[in-house]
Amino acid sequence: MTPLRVLMAGALWRTLGLATSANTLLEAFAGENEQSRMLAGMSLVRAGKRTFDLIENEIAAGRASPRLLRLLPDIDHVRARHVIAPIAAGEDELAAAARECVATMDRIEADEAQGYSSRP
Repeated sequence: MTPLRVLMAGALWRTLGLATSANTLLEAFAGENEQSRMLAGMSLVRAGKRTFDLIENEIAAGRASPRLLRLLPDIDHVRARHVIAPIAAGEDELAAAARECVATMDRIEADEAQGYSSRP
């Protein structure tokens, strides 16, 4: 998939919420092309709530990858904790990714409690 196609899909997903654009971004994000994967990930995160809801649906349908799950804290770390924590109790690869996310969010919150901020 070309980077231009990914960029166009990202713009259409963010502005219009087209499902076909979301599918293109998910395909690129799961693909092997590093540049397309990076562009898709940035576009997904920039779409915010729209993408968060999409990823929740992917989780519910059993289609979420660990890579996709790891985007949730970048979109909304508070809401992500509520979605990710129950998944962390499992034993599969997705559960391992969920535990890593929870641990990272815990470290960030501990740093912020001490006056360090990783968020702009």
